[in-house]
Amino acid sequence: MRTAIIRILALVCMAAALGSIIFSVQAQTTTELNQQIQQKQQRAAELKRQIDAYQKSIAQKQAEATTLRRQLGILDDKIAQAELGIKGKEVQLSTVTLQIQSVTLDIADKDRNIAESKTRVAELLRQINQQDQRGWVEIAVLHPSLGDFFEQLNYLEELQRQLQQGIDELQTLRSELQHRQQDLASYRAQLVAAKEELEGAKQGLSVQLETKQTLLQQTKQSEAKFQALVLQLQQEQSAANRDIQSLEQEVRKRLQQRGTSGLDRLGDATLIWPVSPTRGISTYFYDPTYPFRRYFEHPGLDIPKSQGSAIKAAADGYVARAKNAGFGYSYIMLVHKGGISTVYGHVSRIDVVEDTYVSKGQIIGAVGGLPGTPGAGRLTTGPHLHFEVRSNGLPVNPLDYLP
Repeated sequence: MRTAIIRILALVCMAAALGSIIFSVQAQTTTELNQQIQQKQQRAAELKRQIDAYQKSIAQKQAEATTLRRQLGILDDKIAQAELGIKGKEVQLSTVTLQIQSVTLDIADKDRNIAESKTRVAELLRQINQQDQRGWVEIAVLHPSLGDFFEQLNYLEELQRQLQQGIDELQTLRSELQHRQQDLASYRAQLVAAKEELEGAKQGLSVQLETKQTLLQQTKQSEAKFQALVLQLQQEQSAANRDIQSLEQEVRKRLQQRGTSGLDRLGDATLIWPVSPTRGISTYFYDPTYPFRRYFEHPGLDIPKSQGSAIKAAADGYVARAKNAGFGYSYIMLVHKGGISTVYGHVSRIDVVEDTYVSKGQIIGAVGGLPGTPGAGRLTTGPHLHFEVRSNGLPVNPLDYLP
């Protein structure tokens, strides 16, 4: 019997040793991957520091006088910043790929450990079942010596202990496997997001290069022509602002006269984002870094978005203005309940007509702002939605009204 016990223990030890060897090889591979991941993360941090330095340079230039040279300098900084952003996204992409490889190897290792643990538990169950079938009377007959009898009892207790230990180990491995599988799903989602962000960064660089090229073509590198464009931009924005303010009061009076067929037919003016701010906000309400602030304030948010992206109505509203200015500044104005109105600027396409009603979330147009395209207006810096919220005709911070 002792010989049998020794054999069983030897088999268990051999299985454990084999598992240790496999784990050692696995750990070495995972360690190498983790070292590469750490190096990628350090590279990403270095690129971020460089990107932040360009952002400070851009902010400093934006605070200076509005000149062609300064505007070209800002674009050069943005181009360099975009190039670094692409490198950063590529590093992020390769980092997530390495993390997926590391987790995949870890999952494979845990699968092997679970299989080995199942084999050990099955063998222990077989031995215990074999002893149970013999019964205590048979054991007592086969082992008349009291010492041998208790030794057999101890052997059974040891089998029970090993069985419980194997079951606990199996449960732990399964829990760890589940967590690693969740990690894998998370990393795969990050991989998809990283690919999309990389594509967005490449598009951003293309836009900045195109913006610079358009500016050079428009100005012929002449400061006088640049200042003439700035003056046209000021006049364009002033005209739009006057139109919006005067129209606000006129439209509300008209709708009040309609009674239940006017603003009363609309839902509340709780706003949603007209486009999702997946790439952040490039210019804020009354932003002190706005490059044309000495000519006029920035009365809304600039939300970067791909040219042609759908624009949604922020709330139920009445279409007060749907101005198609050709290659000038095109915009849509909606009037809502509670003295609120919203303005959507640099639109490349208008999908609504004036004197009609729209529902919250309804597509009303498309994002524009790409230099030299319909609806963009003068001196735009790339595709984005200019979004304003007005209370009784006066501009207010949209972030105070958005979720």
